[in-house]
Amino acid sequence: MRTFRVVLSLVVLLVLVACGSAPVAAPTAAPTDAPVAEQPATTVPEATIAPTEVPTQEPQVQPTGPVRGGFVTRALTTEPTGLDPAGAQGSGQNVVLPYLFDTLVAADVTNTTQPLLAESWEVSEDALSIVFTLREGITFHDGTPLDAAAVVYSFERLRAPDSTSPMAASLQSVAAIEAVDARTVRFDFSEPSAVFFATITSPYASIVSPTAVEALGEGFAQQPVGSGPFKLKEWNQGIAITLERNEDYAWAPPMVTNEGAPYLDGAIFKVVPDASTQLTALQAGEVDLIFLNLPDQIARLRQDTTINLLPLTLNSLTYMGFNMVRAPFDDLLVRQAVAHAIDKDVIVQAAAGGEGTPAFAPMAVTLPGFDPSLQSGELAYDPEATATLLTEAGFVQESDGSWSKDGTPLALTLLTFTRAPNQDIATVIQAQLQDVGIPVEIQQLDAPAAGRQAVEGQYDLLLWRYDWNDPDVLNINLSSSRIGSTNRVAYSNPEVDALLDAASRELDPAARAQIYVEAQRLIMADAPWQPLYTPVDMLAVHGRVNNVVLSAMGRVLLNDATVEE
Repeated sequence: MRTFRVVLSLVVLLVLVACGSAPVAAPTAAPTDAPVAEQPATTVPEATIAPTEVPTQEPQVQPTGPVRGGFVTRALTTEPTGLDPAGAQGSGQNVVLPYLFDTLVAADVTNTTQPLLAESWEVSEDALSIVFTLREGITFHDGTPLDAAAVVYSFERLRAPDSTSPMAASLQSVAAIEAVDARTVRFDFSEPSAVFFATITSPYASIVSPTAVEALGEGFAQQPVGSGPFKLKEWNQGIAITLERNEDYAWAPPMVTNEGAPYLDGAIFKVVPDASTQLTALQAGEVDLIFLNLPDQIARLRQDTTINLLPLTLNSLTYMGFNMVRAPFDDLLVRQAVAHAIDKDVIVQAAAGGEGTPAFAPMAVTLPGFDPSLQSGELAYDPEATATLLTEAGFVQESDGSWSKDGTPLALTLLTFTRAPNQDIATVIQAQLQDVGIPVEIQQLDAPAAGRQAVEGQYDLLLWRYDWNDPDVLNINLSSSRIGSTNRVAYSNPEVDALLDAASRELDPAARAQIYVEAQRLIMADAPWQPLYTPVDMLAVHGRVNNVVLSAMGRVLLNDATVEE
């Protein structure tokens, strides 16, 4: 059985960091490639050796420790458009960025904050300043020092007025960032931030080489320079991104054993858009790691003894969103009517093979702020309510079962992106709405194109999914301040905005969770989304790969990994 280590401690809320510096794990001796010292040979008296006998040769002592060398290949469904952490967010980036870049702190699989570039930090009693102390001797891939000035430079890029980073809004409460000395960085806040540590563990908050950014300009996105365990070797557009070991790496997070450079020669991220092709490549040994959320593939690989399956907790929700600013979904009655036409149990069974749980609230069940009592506000499957609400909204049902208003037929477009099992879910939704007399055209685009079209509001229905490590995900997706970026449905409710803003400042975990419950009650009453289900995800690892470590949000650490050629 291969070794896979996953931290299984209880979830510790990020806000508890405000009580003081996080403990720094004691240094762990890195495994060595040096041979074991030879043991003294046993002395054999000469008289016992016959003249023709040849003394037995001492056995050779083999080196201990992990074997260095080889590459691990991971399949990428969508190729990133760029690898600048401060650039516009896109599919595939978050998979590759953590290998090239480091963040000030990291989060383990329980979302507990751990040291990374910063060896320690102190939070003031009023939570209006945080001082980080950096480790000594950290360098970027270009040989320049990663010091306090580089940290300030990186964060100022993130929060610049023209920033397209998804992190910018989450850093709004940061009033100033100062390099106190070469190893000390001070963040001052205009108000306490309960989301700060969740924000800075994201790969989109990674620290970049100022020298490389200034030299390359926009080209930095294609030639990224960070301080991570691997560095870019080659990017063959449309084919693969190849990384090589950073020999100078010596500042790994405490979730791994190997503090130094990875044992692997490198990692390859191979662009394979089709899920079935990925599965075939895995079983053929052409790729080593694939992300799974298709139930038939999970079931198939459970029978394959050459593949190991690791369950992932991504704090995820799959939902159907309504375009709030375009008819017919600018009318609450129509949003409610269409929501009542969706049978989530059928979606989970038919499109997700039973691997998942029907959802009723906009918060993932694994995040603080989820509350079972919210189910009382669910717009549950009720096709009779659909007909009643459409009639109340002024629609007339024709003899063929279709609906129209003022002579305009009710026909919808559903936008989604090419990620399994979106096509299957979209098809089930299409059939369910057709059953109540509403035809739906499915538009499935690659992730960047779908993202642009969603932000531009070029759709009626939106099939989407989020994965996030903090309940601030509601703010990211539904705050009116995010309209035109991550609020793709253009939802706006000032009372909800005020609650989400208050939750982002609340440092008491229980009080913060309750604020999110109240916000969800209002959101569910407004129905900008119809929550569909909580997905089940797996990482499939070929048996030749040992010692993969999982971190927060399903991130795969390869610091300890080795391969059997």
